[in-house]
Amino acid sequence: MAVEAAHKGRAALIRAAGIRLAYGFLMKHRFRFSGAVAVAALLMTAACSSTSGHTRATAVPTGPFALGRGQGFDASGAFLPLMTCDSPHDYSPELRFENVPARTAELALSMVDLENQKIHWLQVGLPATASGTRAHTLTPGARELRNDFGEATYDGPCPPAGRTHKYQLTLYAFRNPLPASFGRNTSPSQTLKELRSQADATTVLVAPYTRR
Repeated sequence: MAVEAAHKGRAALIRAAGIRLAYGFLMKHRFRFSGAVAVAALLMTAACSSTSGHTRATAVPTGPFALGRGQGFDASGAFLPLMTCDSPHDYSPELRFENVPARTAELALSMVDLENQKIHWLQVGLPATASGTRAHTLTPGARELRNDFGEATYDGPCPPAGRTHKYQLTLYAFRNPLPASFGRNTSPSQTLKELRSQADATTVLVAPYTRR
C-alpha cells in the first residue's frame, strides 16, 4: 500500500510539473499565438470576401475627372488611320477613364466632329467601375446608339481629302442610371442633347485627323 501511494504521489507531481511547463510555454509565447490567430482570422475574412460575388468598390478620386488616350492615337495625339474611314477596319480607339466621380452609377461616351457637328459615336451603359474602353471592343453592359450615319456603332474620322478635322470625345458621368430605353426612339442630336443635360459631370478629349 505504501509503495502504491508513493507511485501515485510521483505521478501527481509529474502531471503538475507538466502543467506548469505547458502554462509557462503558453504565457511566454502568448503574443505569437494571438498574432497567429489574428492572421488566420484575417485570411478567413479575405477568403470569404473574395468569393462573396460583390463588385469592387469605385476608387476614391485623387485628381480631376479625365479622359485619356490609349491605343489608336499617334505620339502627337492624332487618330491613327486604323481608327478612321481610311481603313476598312475603322476600329474604335482605346480610351482611359481617370478619377471617375464618387457615387457615379453609369458612364457614357460621344464623339463629334467639331468642324461640322456630325455625331460619329454614342455609347451608354458603361459601368462606373470601368477603367476605360478597349480598342474595337464593346464593354460588357454597354450599348451603342444610332449616330448621324444611321448606324448604332462607331464611325471613325472621315474629313475631306487633304483636310484636318478635330473630333471631340466626351465622357459623361451619371449618378442615376439611364433608363434601358434611353436613345432608342430619339434622333442622334436629341440623344446627345439629353446626355449633355442629364450628366452630373463631363470631361473631354479633342483629337485631330488629317486625311491624305
